[in-house]
Amino acid sequence: MTTQQQDVTDLIELVESVPARELEAAVAARPGGLDAALTLLFDLLVSEFNPEKAGGEKGTFQFDIACDAGRKLYSVHVEDGTCTSSRGLHEAPDITIGIKLPDMIAMGVGKLPGAKAFLTGKLKLSGSPLMGTKLGEWFDHPEV
Repeated sequence: MTTQQQDVTDLIELVESVPARELEAAVAARPGGLDAALTLLFDLLVSEFNPEKAGGEKGTFQFDIACDAGRKLYSVHVEDGTCTSSRGLHEAPDITIGIKLPDMIAMGVGKLPGAKAFLTGKLKLSGSPLMGTKLGEWFDHPEV
């Protein structure tokens, strides 16, 4: 098992064993804290990108993650069959995804389907509604 796989497994165990209201503190107490966990999730998302499913389309997803320490901003950019992520605010995202940190972690490790998060109000979208569907279409994200 790679370090990334072990770290994802550890996050899954936290999501399954720690109440959502305590998840942020539990993740913050881990080595690297919240930033390390979010970097892990976005690296995982990039690794799940399927260029065949994107079919040459492009787009930028801005994530605005609410946490006790403020907001964490990450963007995921798809273009020319490649996918990259970066910290911070993108100048012109196609869609912005607002979500609380515990829900982002649960969604990132496959314990909260994106559609369910949206339908239950845990995930808020602004920008192109069509781009909101692309996260489910362009990425091979297993839900466990």
